[in-house]
Amino acid sequence: MTMNESLSETPEFKYTKFWVRVATYIIDTILLGIIISIPRWIMIATFSFDLRLENFLSDDQELILTPLFTPAFLIFIGVQVIIFWLYYAFTESRLGASPGKLVFQLRVTTTDGKLISFKRATGHAFARMLSFIPFLTGYLMAAFTDKTQALHDLLAGCIVIPERQVVTTPFEEKPEAKAQQTV
Repeated sequence: MTMNESLSETPEFKYTKFWVRVATYIIDTILLGIIISIPRWIMIATFSFDLRLENFLSDDQELILTPLFTPAFLIFIGVQVIIFWLYYAFTESRLGASPGKLVFQLRVTTTDGKLISFKRATGHAFARMLSFIPFLTGYLMAAFTDKTQALHDLLAGCIVIPERQVVTTPFEEKPEAKAQQTV
């Protein structure tokens, strides 16, 4: 290291481009749709749950107001939320990225480039739900931020970077090993 070089407090990363993030979003949406459709079909068959428009019209085509928040509907929504959460929390904490990001060799990391924990990935997944409201505005934020961070990235303190830039940290030594070295 020369005298002119200085250590910066935060490393510089090559952040993922907005359009690449759009492509990863499309891939994840398709995969998640396929995964969610399996329990959806099971629940529709089990609960005879159907939300087609004609079910809200009587035989003489008058609108029937039926209660929307039935136990079956709440279970239906709950299962979808759980699948959404586990899809993102497990893949981002265990694999470093969702399947859509894995296709492009990207990783979701903390702002200092370290892979995220399951706890942070859970926060990231639930913050992602806020990015949908209204009209995917939270996702569109990525086009206008310096680090191409969407709303859920900002809330969870995450960035999306190429796999090769992930900062790997050495495993912590066990306390016994440290004690033996000092003796």
